Amino acid sequence: MADRPAAPQPTETAPSGPRAPATTLPVAAPAQVRAVVLDAVRLRRGRAAAVAVLFLLASAAGLVVPACLGAIVDGVTDGAGFPVLLRWVAGAALGALGAAVAALAGARVLTGLVQDVLASLREDVFASAMRLPVGVVDDGETSDLLSRVTGDVDAVAEAGGDVAPTLLSAGFAVVVSVGALTAIDPWLALAGLSCAPCYVVGARAFLRRSRVVFGEVRVREAARSQAVLEAVEGMETVTALGEQEQALARVRCRAEDSIRGQVEGVRLRNRLFRWINGGEALGLVAILATGFVLSSAGSVSVGMVTTAALVFHRLFGPVGQLIFGLDDIQRAAIGLARLVGVIEAAADVPAARQVSADAEASRQRPRGERRPTGVELRDVTFRYPTSGRGISGVTLRVHPGTTVALVGTSGSGKSTIARVVAGHHEPISGTVAFDHPTTPYYVSQELHAFRGSIGDSLRLAAPEAGDEEVVAALLSAGADWAVPTVVAESERAAESASGDDAGGLGAPGAGAAPPGTAPLDEGRIQQLAIARAILADPEVVILDEATADVGLQHRAAVDAAVTALRRDRTVIFVAHRLQQVVTADLVVVVADGRVVQQGTHDELLTAEGAYREFWQASAEPLVAETPAPR
Repeated sequence: MADRPAAPQPTETAPSGPRAPATTLPVAAPAQVRAVVLDAVRLRRGRAAAVAVLFLLASAAGLVVPACLGAIVDGVTDGAGFPVLLRWVAGAALGALGAAVAALAGARVLTGLVQDVLASLREDVFASAMRLPVGVVDDGETSDLLSRVTGDVDAVAEAGGDVAPTLLSAGFAVVVSVGALTAIDPWLALAGLSCAPCYVVGARAFLRRSRVVFGEVRVREAARSQAVLEAVEGMETVTALGEQEQALARVRCRAEDSIRGQVEGVRLRNRLFRWINGGEALGLVAILATGFVLSSAGSVSVGMVTTAALVFHRLFGPVGQLIFGLDDIQRAAIGLARLVGVIEAAADVPAARQVSADAEASRQRPRGERRPTGVELRDVTFRYPTSGRGISGVTLRVHPGTTVALVGTSGSGKSTIARVVAGHHEPISGTVAFDHPTTPYYVSQELHAFRGSIGDSLRLAAPEAGDEEVVAALLSAGADWAVPTVVAESERAAESASGDDAGGLGAPGAGAAPPGTAPLDEGRIQQLAIARAILADPEVVILDEATADVGLQHRAAVDAAVTALRRDRTVIFVAHRLQQVVTADLVVVVADGRVVQQGTHDELLTAEGAYREFWQASAEPLVAETPAPR
């Protein structure tokens, strides 16, 4: 059975204030993020230097327009003729054109650089995620990793592609403009810098709170996604248990939690906006007042004051972009820290373990030469590294050629036992021993339709298998519908090899439908997964709720395929329906990470304990299935 609580679970109520659900994977420290970014830029230092030069030229050319306008003011004041004024107008036009061309070229080079860095980062994150131990990924909410390789990558990509060129251009513009004000007159530059306290106070207040707020927003969005995933993927179970309202309340609670964090972020931005406006007004008034005093004393001309005022006004946009860009930079920094956290977590994982001699020997065993192999767990303990969930002191004997069913409430530890036996998790203590060298074959509830032909999909488990073996495996799994496609694939491959079909189309993909049939649904996808297992011909099979995601209309066909897979093999299966355990040789009841009962179905029904309570509470009819062949 699966996901049937022993007692009704309390509904999740809305929290009274902001809170951030715990995350499983680590988040990198700022120093680690800087190291990754600097290493990426260092590898592309040529393009980085070109970007700096182009943006510097664009900022310098941008000063030509204010300088020309100031000269025009002085020319008009001094009674200069039209040709002189026309030259200054032409100079302003050329300066604006030069600034635009240099900025465009810089943005183009920077965009290419950023996209190159992001592509490399995506590859590193994906490769690191694939290296993470299953126990780390399974520990806690699975949407944590999902949100990192989707939402966080998008946030970094958006900041890198759209925000980075704008902010880098603004940064150069601010530096060059402050230098120009100083060159005109240091007092005018000092007057312009009177706005700095407003910018500094506003930015520091924003940074102090925004990193926390936006970090919580990302985690809350992941938690909201997790609630939605659980509600959608477990729809049948939730409906069967009548817990639709609890599932909706959980989604609503987490969605409201996420919205509260986003509203707080908007408030932070609004407060920053007030500080920026105040600084702009203060700086411009200070420059005009100082310019009036200096002009009255004859230290500067009216045109120079005009140039200074225009240069400072020109800073409104870049400064605003820099400060308001902190919003996007904070989001990108949070996302980057979460992505680098995946890389750092994988860096601590030892290199792939060498295949043991026993496992290699089992792989070399010809298919069809199976030996009855038992499994024994001796005082096995395993804990997930972050949540501390797991199993404790599990001792269990699975005799050769028998089927053992693991049952229990959701989170009891039954899937963890299965994964420990499969080798996904290394026990903290205790041992898992097989009677003979073997590699267990693990079939999960997750549905995977691999790209490529159906034959290629099955040969993932047995690359050397011939067409006859593939067809036999399909027939054993009841996937007769796939046989014509495999035969057609084989004929096409033969024609292509002989040169008769050169340049023809490739074989249909595994995700494509065989001729005359409907597209592959979840039932057929899982039938192919079981046929793949039959083709691998393992001695020990682990079925972790292998039919949980299969609809009712396909369940009989998949159950029949599972029955064929169980024949003459040692099987451990995690049951999500009590009806499945009737034919098991041994039923093991798991609670709180421990084995609390074990025996046959009939024995456990006559004994006081959790199994009888589960059976009596089950809504399934008490009708035994046809016994599985041995």
